[in-house]
Amino acid sequence: MAAALAAGVNAIAITDHNTFEGVEIIREEAKAKGLVVFPGIELSTRSGHFMALFELDSSLTELREMLNSIGIKREVWGDGAMQVEGAVEEIFRKVTERGGLVIAAHIERWPSGFLETKEPKKVKEALHGNPDIAALEITVSQDKSLWNNGQMRGFPKKHACIQGSDAHSPAEIGRRPVFIQMEGMSLAALKTAFQNYDSSIKFPGELQSHN
Repeated sequence: MAAALAAGVNAIAITDHNTFEGVEIIREEAKAKGLVVFPGIELSTRSGHFMALFELDSSLTELREMLNSIGIKREVWGDGAMQVEGAVEEIFRKVTERGGLVIAAHIERWPSGFLETKEPKKVKEALHGNPDIAALEITVSQDKSLWNNGQMRGFPKKHACIQGSDAHSPAEIGRRPVFIQMEGMSLAALKTAFQNYDSSIKFPGELQSHN
């Protein structure tokens, strides 16, 4: 929390691998410090890693029930090497049915971004076009406009893009911020910002060039 506040971050998402257990203590402590915490998770699948974010007040019980619904048993909570079984399309559907937002994680990173998996090209194209994916987390920031405008060869759907710290230590928090204009802090407001990404989502370099 101290690292996030020192970096000037207003909101973070806790997205541990295949578990929500790290969310509660951070969320409770953050309230007193003015830091917004979106509860989330990073799901490991055969087709790549995907994040799911949920509403701010989602209870730990509800979040655990979501894990159970997609087949992640308690004994493997937190095991990033454990791949969620089943079709990713069905996993996405269950996340959205519970009010969550699906984000394709670090899409160009080998071997866990969906573009860098061993899946066939047709599978990757279908994933990119899946209606339940609300945004792409990219690591090559200069490609943002290409993804936004559907100009990547073979991937014509226009997508909102974000970047994230993917922090595994406090020193990494805030290293790749994204600026999102939102009408209040809520998952619904974030979803609206994703839908209006042209005006609502900017990377630091875009703000500098605009100024």
